[in-house]
Amino acid sequence: MSEAPKEIVEHAYDHIADWYLDWVGGQPSPRERYTNKVLENAPASPRVLEIGCGPGVPITRMLLDRGAEVVANDISTKQISMAKARCPQATFVLGDMAALSFEPASLDGVVSFFTIFHLPRAEQKGMLSNIHSWLKPGGMFVLNLATVDEEEIHGEFFGHGMYWSSYGVEDNKEMVSDAGFEMLEVEVLEAGDGKLEESDPDYGVKFMWIAARKKAGA
Repeated sequence: MSEAPKEIVEHAYDHIADWYLDWVGGQPSPRERYTNKVLENAPASPRVLEIGCGPGVPITRMLLDRGAEVVANDISTKQISMAKARCPQATFVLGDMAALSFEPASLDGVVSFFTIFHLPRAEQKGMLSNIHSWLKPGGMFVLNLATVDEEEIHGEFFGHGMYWSSYGVEDNKEMVSDAGFEMLEVEVLEAGDGKLEESDPDYGVKFMWIAARKKAGA
């Protein structure tokens, strides 16, 4: 019996943790720029949820250093362990992002990078609707999504099997809007500013970066 998609993702991130830490530290991306949008939009000492925190760097650490109260989630036990070591001030929640639960309008911001597309795409809209409900009116959500229209993508990531699932760019925009968000910014950018080596797992891959906000009256 083959592994379920979420088991594939959990297994891979548990086993590639050390390689991933080195890789994520050396790969340029708009993560920090988009996280800054959340912080600039939020009140002082905001409560921010990070979905897919990985080893805690760079984003969990950045949020904490900027005064945020951080709740961080990841499906990988190993990644959470590494993140706790680097960011002991954060609150960590291990497990499937689709199982997260927060009070309505209890978060000032949400960040989720390189994460949503690990969910089967049939679950992605529901995930975004949950995030919308958890945000306070006016709260910002920043994320990136894949850009290929494929329900199941099975590949290799640092020598381990990996699973992704994605809509195309226009359907992604529609999905975010349908979840109730006001789209503030959308960019489609090649990973690593197009300067990655051919051996890099993200060589030639384009991601869609989105800054969205829960409308003030919502």
